[in-house]
Amino acid sequence: MSWQTFLDQTGAVRDTDGTVLHFGRPPGHVPQPQLIVCDHLRVITLRGADAAAFLQGQVTADVRDVSEQQYSRLAMHLSLKGRALVSMRLVPAADGFDLLVPGSMAGALLKLLGKYIVFSKATLALDETRVVLSLVGGDPAPAVPGDLSPGKAAATADGTAVRLDGQRSLLVVPVETAIANWRALSEGRDIGGAEHARLNDILAGEGQVLPGAEDLFLPQALNYDVLHGVSFRKGCYTGQEVVARMHFKGQMKQRLQHVSWPGDTPLPAGTVLRDADGKALGELVDSVTAGGQVHALAVLRLAHDGDLYLQGEDGLAHALGARPETLPYELPAR
Repeated sequence: MSWQTFLDQTGAVRDTDGTVLHFGRPPGHVPQPQLIVCDHLRVITLRGADAAAFLQGQVTADVRDVSEQQYSRLAMHLSLKGRALVSMRLVPAADGFDLLVPGSMAGALLKLLGKYIVFSKATLALDETRVVLSLVGGDPAPAVPGDLSPGKAAATADGTAVRLDGQRSLLVVPVETAIANWRALSEGRDIGGAEHARLNDILAGEGQVLPGAEDLFLPQALNYDVLHGVSFRKGCYTGQEVVARMHFKGQMKQRLQHVSWPGDTPLPAGTVLRDADGKALGELVDSVTAGGQVHALAVLRLAHDGDLYLQGEDGLAHALGARPETLPYELPAR
């Protein structure tokens, strides 16, 4: 049985692109603990003798933390202007790395990195034999080793486990393993889909680059410096000079923030958010509807205080009724 057929038989509700959003209960109505099908993520494999050296020169994170210390890190591939073209989560593998990337950006990542990998003893490929699951709340054992500390990854008998924090873990497992272990994994848990996974990322203050927001954000603007997703000591990578200059000599005027407003319609990534006078304050990174509220991550001016507005077709600024939410980590002093 295919993975998608299994999910449909389990009650999957999909969007027009076929991504599993939920299983009958959208976010806001599903309590913890949860088993979440991360159908919005794809696994890209990077394998070979030069995998670490190649990746070190392509992304913002220090790949040695992943390959040598077995950490899982957020990372970005940047343009020459230092802006994020694509983002990913790096996961260590026995002979290289797994790159977890939004499905809508998987083709872009393969194309961007594929331009350079021809000169390396390494291969890059989309892996359709494995899927990503998330466990939120409750006791993740035995799927996740009990001694696995937050931020670390470990190979298990079933695949790879990543403990993101005290509440969230990821499993990267073969399709047949996910199906065989479904009953055990789902026991005592509510089942969620991509909307639940993205909401949990928003609550954790972890943003990904989605279509419509490419080449907009420095890594620091998405708080990747706080989340160990950018290293200022690792050496050269595309866009590194711009990123380092901002870190050592500049001052960040915009940062990723969590905001919410009443509504049932999320906004697309890259949507410009404005003040009451119509002046641009920043751009939307991601948003999900949960319990009559839209929860969003947006890169906004730190100096701004007040509601957010959208520019309507009439040219006027329309208030969202937005309010700030708390991030689970501290931002650097301005």
